[in-house]
Amino acid sequence: MVAFQDLTPAAQTVAEREFMAFYIRHFKRDDLEVLTELASDSQQAMINRVLRTNGFMTVEQLVTVSLPLTKDLFAALLAKAGMEFDELGNAAQPWETWLAERHAALRTF
Repeated sequence: MVAFQDLTPAAQTVAEREFMAFYIRHFKRDDLEVLTELASDSQQAMINRVLRTNGFMTVEQLVTVSLPLTKDLFAALLAKAGMEFDELGNAAQPWETWLAERHAALRTF
């Protein structure tokens, strides 16, 4: 398992598409509180603007449309997420598990 930054470009694209779909599902549910910790206000605003503008699309369509526009922004989020990936770019654990662990950590203060 390796960090996002250590993946090949092709594997990074796999990781980005998977994470983008996860992010978009939570965007559509207005459930980004943990995910906002990964992004600066300007990064999140740029990503969310693209998603709002094309909000009528399905998650997969949004991934396809958003990828060329927000690739670098999502790469920055992935670098901060602390997730490890296999050599093909698949996350070491489901993103929902990652999110549940972050939620649990927030509740322990």
